Amino acid sequence: MSDAPEMTDAQKAALWEKRARTIKGEYDVLKTNKLRRTPKRESKGEGGIYSPQKRALGTNYGRDIERNYPIGKSIIHQFRTQVVGALGKMQVNVEGGGQAASWFNEVWAKDCDFREPIHWSTMCQNVVAAAIREGDMLAVFDDDLIEDSGKLLTWESDQIVPLSKDLLEKKYPGATQDNGIIRDKWGRVIAYVTTGKRGSTVISEEAEATIWRADNACLPRNPWRLNQGRGVPPMISAAASLLDVYEMLSIELQTGKKAAGQYAYVNREDAVDDWDAPGDTPEVLPENDGKTAETTAAEGANSATTPDARNYESLEAFTGGYTDYGDPQDKITFAPSDRPNVHMPEFIEAVHCQCGSAFGLARAYSLLKADSSYTSFRGDMILTWAGAFIPTQKWLERAFADWVGIRALKWAMRRGFIDALPEGWERAISWTWPTMPHVDEWKESKATSERLSNFTTDYSQLLGPDWEKRLEAMLAQKAKIRAAEPTEGEGE
Repeated sequence: MSDAPEMTDAQKAALWEKRARTIKGEYDVLKTNKLRRTPKRESKGEGGIYSPQKRALGTNYGRDIERNYPIGKSIIHQFRTQVVGALGKMQVNVEGGGQAASWFNEVWAKDCDFREPIHWSTMCQNVVAAAIREGDMLAVFDDDLIEDSGKLLTWESDQIVPLSKDLLEKKYPGATQDNGIIRDKWGRVIAYVTTGKRGSTVISEEAEATIWRADNACLPRNPWRLNQGRGVPPMISAAASLLDVYEMLSIELQTGKKAAGQYAYVNREDAVDDWDAPGDTPEVLPENDGKTAETTAAEGANSATTPDARNYESLEAFTGGYTDYGDPQDKITFAPSDRPNVHMPEFIEAVHCQCGSAFGLARAYSLLKADSSYTSFRGDMILTWAGAFIPTQKWLERAFADWVGIRALKWAMRRGFIDALPEGWERAISWTWPTMPHVDEWKESKATSERLSNFTTDYSQLLGPDWEKRLEAMLAQKAKIRAAEPTEGEGE
């Protein structure tokens, strides 16, 4: 028994009060725990954490996933088609804006790339894919910079590379650098560094670098931290799970293929690995006319082919002739045909849904399966469009399309391809992108009619930038139909 005096009620109350304060005054997750991964204090910004070396590796991971794993390609394909598709039509909502929008949509958009003929919608798709897969990209508009072509030049994420310290000090004394972004002493962007080489993490030779002033270039990215600089791809958050599932699926497919081949092995008690080894010469039995013991045993085993063994002939016919006859002491073992794992599909689907959620995709878009009720499926569509596709469309406008559209129209006005637009036209640009498909056409038609009636939408949103022409065409068709209708009494 302990000799310690028993605690009084007051002492017990004081002890419990102290313990309660201790519990309430801590964040449990910050305690050191060997069973949980504990993060370290950060001493760098996101540019230091996702350094040029790691960016090059992460970029390759993203490309490898899109190249080789169907689900990775499907995720990016959804953003390409749902966010941009074949659209990206410009509207200029000022007097004379119709001519400018028509030139952009029908002339410039068909061949907008400096290096090769690429359509504007394809360019926008690739910009969205680059931000998801690699984090960012760089674009320059050739407005009297190279050949005054009025077209776009682009560089991928691993082509935006920092200068060496000596080269930076030579070109921009006193400036700082963030993974290919050059900043002044206040952190403002003054230039970007690009190179034609890939795989480099620093540029030491001046001839290998091309430096673009910030007002001539655009870096579409989607930062998730203040003062972040370069973009970090959302694909990097899902890459580990996607790659692990890809490797597991590959192994399951290979083991399933082997199981389908009905592989078997024979465990022999007197197995011999090398008949040519010294001392392993088969014993010849004189009473068997020079035949070895093994030959005699084999003939005995093959006596199953005699006319008295018709059951073996039937077995051979059943197996297609693939039948061997082992010695009595041989043990033949067949590999279990339990591959692929019957629970693999639901496991893979669960992981794919988690990965899709990193991009804002609900289950139906993560798996491309519409196996639920109308309400659930429409809920998946609304969640995905509201949380992924519509925000990405707005991001594309603000980060890239508006910048390009303004410079393209300014170039066209300077070259005389379109008339001068009134003051403030830069703020009157809008874009037409894909909208969420209708699950029930009748319900959506009724809803559209109601929205038009109460002015919560208009024909420019429903029909696109050429809504006036389309309305005029529809009115002309309606008038022609009425003119062709028989008048009263004409058919009698």
